[in-house]
Amino acid sequence: MWFQNRLVCGLKRLCLQFATHRYHAKSNRRITDKTQGKDIKTPSVRYADDMVIVLRPQDDANEILGRIDEFLAIRGMKVSEKKTKITDAKDGFDFLGWNFKVKANGKLNITPSVENFKKFREKVKNIVNCSNYGSKVKAEKLAPIVRGWRNYHRFCDMSGSRFSLWFMSHRAHTVFNKETKNDRESSVKLVQKAFPTVPSSLGGAYVMVKGNKSPYDGDLTYWSQRNSKLYDGTTSKALQKQNHSCGQCGMKLTSEERVHLHHIDGNHDNWKPKNLQAIHESCHDYLHMGKSES
Repeated sequence: MWFQNRLVCGLKRLCLQFATHRYHAKSNRRITDKTQGKDIKTPSVRYADDMVIVLRPQDDANEILGRIDEFLAIRGMKVSEKKTKITDAKDGFDFLGWNFKVKANGKLNITPSVENFKKFREKVKNIVNCSNYGSKVKAEKLAPIVRGWRNYHRFCDMSGSRFSLWFMSHRAHTVFNKETKNDRESSVKLVQKAFPTVPSSLGGAYVMVKGNKSPYDGDLTYWSQRNSKLYDGTTSKALQKQNHSCGQCGMKLTSEERVHLHHIDGNHDNWKPKNLQAIHESCHDYLHMGKSES
């Protein structure tokens, strides 16, 4: 996503479904399935009640903001002045826990926002310094928090010691190592468990939506194939092998439901391709529910 000049962001009272609006680079043309990505411009992005509007040099930010005010006023709503601002893309802005900023060379840089990182660091700090937990319990509690945070930001630039969580893991190691039952080696293993790594998707791993496609256009084949590209490793291979269909119910795997990797023989240590099956989350729950009842 490329940002040009000014942006209006933070329409907190506008409750709309997620959508991305686009226009053709040439104003007199329409977007079709054959339109190349370089010719598609994205002037706005909305997620629930959060919104970013990207403006071109010829656009009047204050005029557009005024029109939005009028649109909402008719419907009994208004823009939150506290959470709305007009800013240059080179100054950066926060959106959904990420900080977007266009560098001097014109490239977009995305990192976790300061506020998001601060809240995450506070959660980790509270667990590491809690005297009610032993090191093993701390590692178990930290793992899902760290894994979730890293997964959420996997499309960001996570380079540098700050986002690598080196200081946090070093602090955790110091605390773990103080316990008499732990030695240096066991403390290192606990830190590795508490701070699991996840594969980075920086560098174009995100799959752009083709032309004027919509999740609601009924094209299950297209969406199942596209969404399968968002998974990594064994799950992605299983999806391709199964032609992007659920291994249990046979329905196409779309974005409406998460994809689970099922171990056919029940042995979670058996990662042979023949033993792995990509299925719907609900199908996976049903399978294990049946086994527990029997």
